[in-house]
Amino acid sequence: MIRKAAPLILLSALLAPTSMAGTAVAGTAATSVVPARATAETSAKARAVDPLVLEQISSGVLRDQAAPVTISGVVTGTPSAPVRVRVHWGQPFQSREQMAAFAAGQGYPTPSYSTKVQATPLDGSGKLRFEFALTPRDLGMSRLGVYPLAIEVQDAVTLQPIEIERTFLTYVPPEQPVPKVKLALAMPIVDRPHRAGDSDFMDDDLRASVSTGRLASLLDLVQKSGRTVTWFVDPALLDDARRTATGEYTVRTASGGAKKAADPGARRWLDGLNAALGSRPVVATPYADPDVTALVHAGLDTPTQDAVKRGAEVAGDVLGREISTATAWPVGGALDRDGLDELASSGVHTLLMSGATLPPDPQITMTPDAATTVDTVSGPVTALLSDPTLSEALSTDTSLPGAGLLARQRFLAETAMIALEQPQQATQGGVGQQSGAVQRQQQVAPQGQPVRTVIAAPTTRLWNPDPEFVSGLIKAASSAPWLQLTTLNSIRPGKTQVPRSDLVYTDQDRGAELPRTYLGGVKKLAREADIAEAVATEPQNLFGDAVLRLASASWRGDAKRVAGFVKQVRTSIDQRMALVSVIDTPRALAGTNGQVPVSVDNSLSERISLKIRVTSDDRSRLAIDARGGVYETEQLTILDNRSQLVNVPVTVHGNGGDSTIAVQLLTADGRPYGKQVHVMVRATGYTGIALVIVGAALAIMLAAVVMRVLRRRSGKSLPRGAQASSGQAAEQPPVAADQGDKS
Repeated sequence: MIRKAAPLILLSALLAPTSMAGTAVAGTAATSVVPARATAETSAKARAVDPLVLEQISSGVLRDQAAPVTISGVVTGTPSAPVRVRVHWGQPFQSREQMAAFAAGQGYPTPSYSTKVQATPLDGSGKLRFEFALTPRDLGMSRLGVYPLAIEVQDAVTLQPIEIERTFLTYVPPEQPVPKVKLALAMPIVDRPHRAGDSDFMDDDLRASVSTGRLASLLDLVQKSGRTVTWFVDPALLDDARRTATGEYTVRTASGGAKKAADPGARRWLDGLNAALGSRPVVATPYADPDVTALVHAGLDTPTQDAVKRGAEVAGDVLGREISTATAWPVGGALDRDGLDELASSGVHTLLMSGATLPPDPQITMTPDAATTVDTVSGPVTALLSDPTLSEALSTDTSLPGAGLLARQRFLAETAMIALEQPQQATQGGVGQQSGAVQRQQQVAPQGQPVRTVIAAPTTRLWNPDPEFVSGLIKAASSAPWLQLTTLNSIRPGKTQVPRSDLVYTDQDRGAELPRTYLGGVKKLAREADIAEAVATEPQNLFGDAVLRLASASWRGDAKRVAGFVKQVRTSIDQRMALVSVIDTPRALAGTNGQVPVSVDNSLSERISLKIRVTSDDRSRLAIDARGGVYETEQLTILDNRSQLVNVPVTVHGNGGDSTIAVQLLTADGRPYGKQVHVMVRATGYTGIALVIVGAALAIMLAAVVMRVLRRRSGKSLPRGAQASSGQAAEQPPVAADQGDKS
């Protein structure tokens, strides 16, 4: 352990009053060894082993000038290599811009000091643990402010920098009046979809996540987070968890599907979440957290409106109380005018966005209030703007050594600097003038009501927080004398607002959207799904949720996975539509006109209502006896597992033969249901042969009558005597004989 009076510590001012960053990393030799890092994350990701890890700063806020703060960590390198560990500090920052430059290693325009130096070789394992105990007085802290602190590792022989870690210390003297700001925290409970259809799970990842994985960590955090954090919950996640918790479900596999028993872990997770959220502010995202801007750009307006409505229904059903969807949090906190208008038209009144989306215009040197008003086609809405720097700190990957500590120090320091900013800074301009404003505030700042609000929200949707880190950060913020934690729904725009630019939506934002080609396929699938549901006599939501899940922003950059979901949804739609079909067996027609029967089969276990439209494929051979050659029925109701027969009047031209008619099923509002079916019609011509036979018979009968008439006429033309002789010779009637005897 290295203490102030320890013999290994060499107290000296090794740095000239120049930039701390320049001393640490300036020059070609310095940057060729290890470049200074902008954040702990950048360096740790770039190297498997970080040569310098800051493990402890015993107090996030320093209050007593004489009370020591412990700073400790570990250096890793070549065994027995000689190194020097030095501590740097300097004058308090005058702005957040200076803080950002310092953290990025881009210089700091005030004197820098180095007082604690340790020179010793690494041990046999290549490690050196160091610890400093310094008081605010040792660090030159004489007034309220945010101060720089840097730990540097050098090669003890060449004095070349090996690594430097930059962080911040906030000093608030006892009894010092401190201005306050309100702090609101928003956190997501969102996951990517796991179901394609109602019971078709494409994976079983949810089971592990709610038990020991990311969602279990989120539940742990909810339970530890206090009552001011606002939670954004995706109803589709609640829906999936409820489905796995309440009964058997199917997980799709390469060989078909595997049956899974209900998951008790999902039941426990849902019950725990419901209990924890019961006393905390909750907002429901639109169902499945859709990529709103991408949908609008692809010409899909309905899914956003449906998702907002469905989100409220599902969240309220699962959580057992009314959950608002009036506040929306677009993916990435970015939105353009099209997306803004779409959400406003869907009933959204408040938007949580990144502060980078609506920057002040003209630029100002202070941090403006987080709430402002934005005009939309549906009227003004409230925009709540999260602070990008605070949000980055909240999103820190704490699996990286030392990252959590640095994030905590940065978060506290940034909020403290926001509290110390004066409104005059926006108009006085210039760093030098700003310093005077800060100093005046330090002397007269009242303990009154907070005048501004800042918001922090994670920058990623599929947030995987360390519950201990985040809950510790919330605890540190709640005890900071300049912060007052508040809920998101308590924030309202002030009467006087900072002028802001129009919405900033960059090419990078647009490039991150779900591709239009993909959403074009989703749009087509949505039409087919709507038609598949439209024939039912009772309202249904068979595929609406499935289509909304395909529009989720979580599919950004995950085209391979979502392709399987699309395929499964399409298969389910096709299978349902196939259960209502036209029976396409050939039909016979005796004669040149008559009626052709058309049969529709309903194999669903429910009644359906539809229309039938019939046209001829070749009107020159077979005509439909209806106006315009199109026969269309009124709306028909077909009972479950039954078929319906419709007779279509037709006329055959020519000598008969084979023709086809096209049968199209229609929804009640006239949309085609499925594909056209072509039914063969065979005209036999038997009626024409019968007419020929009858005509021939009539001709023979007519000829016989004519012959008889001609005979009679030929008999009347002979002389009277000849007629008598002929008559006597021909016949001797009995009467005539009787008459002859009597004379």
